[in-house]
Amino acid sequence: MIQSTIINDLLDADLVIADLTDHNPNVLFELGVRLALDKPVALIKSTGTGRIFDVDNMLRVYEYNGNLWQSTIEKDLPELTQHITAAWESRETAPSYMKILKKAQD
Repeated sequence: MIQSTIINDLLDADLVIADLTDHNPNVLFELGVRLALDKPVALIKSTGTGRIFDVDNMLRVYEYNGNLWQSTIEKDLPELTQHITAAWESRETAPSYMKILKKAQD
């Protein structure tokens, strides 16, 4: 079952990169699972993708140029790499989505 593979990969991955472009329901479900686990995630989306209220107001989302031409990739790649690296390096120190929400209840 593909769903089992996806869930187990979400459980076991050190870091997940979620592309929120087009508000794909599968990606949003998988992001929800990952956030509930309180594990590191790097969020990206193509420029022009609408905001996702539950995510954009609390977590940093990197916007890349959806025109995947060599020139746009060369421009976006260093910043995208920095965004993913920062998500990894701050995995234990930055407030996670779950920690932000739990703190709001106090």
